[in-house]
Amino acid sequence: MDKEELLKIIEEIEAIADDQILVKLERLKTLINKVPKGKAVHRFNKRFSEMPLYIDYQGVKATVFWEKNHQIRILKGANLKKDFILTAKGEKSFSDKFGETLRIENQQAIQDYILIEDVILKSVNEVGLFLYFGGVNSWEVLMNEQGETLDELSKK
Repeated sequence: MDKEELLKIIEEIEAIADDQILVKLERLKTLINKVPKGKAVHRFNKRFSEMPLYIDYQGVKATVFWEKNHQIRILKGANLKKDFILTAKGEKSFSDKFGETLRIENQQAIQDYILIEDVILKSVNEVGLFLYFGGVNSWEVLMNEQGETLDELSKK
């Protein structure tokens, strides 16, 4: 049962209810209208594969296609962030180390911090670590042509 159906039923009850019940129904309608859509489900959805996704973050620009579960293609021409920020202790963070590992595994595709061939990674998180060493939820960085983030799209 969706929100509209529930509100319609409440209206029908209101037509025959006494004052005490009307007060309770009004409170119930208020609560129904405040219910958020829910948490985004951050996993592959076939409709994501039907559109290019764009990254424009911290000087990094890239176009990616989420082709299927565990397969995201970063198109050649993407530029990678050059430097990572050391922790307060002067060390590389886990994200930096993992991002470096991904770059080493795909070093044949990188020349002067530009992709010279497509790279396929397994997750949205890996894409962020590879391109800009993470540090942000990449579901809020990848966007469609209309500027909607992957996070917003996953809530629809």
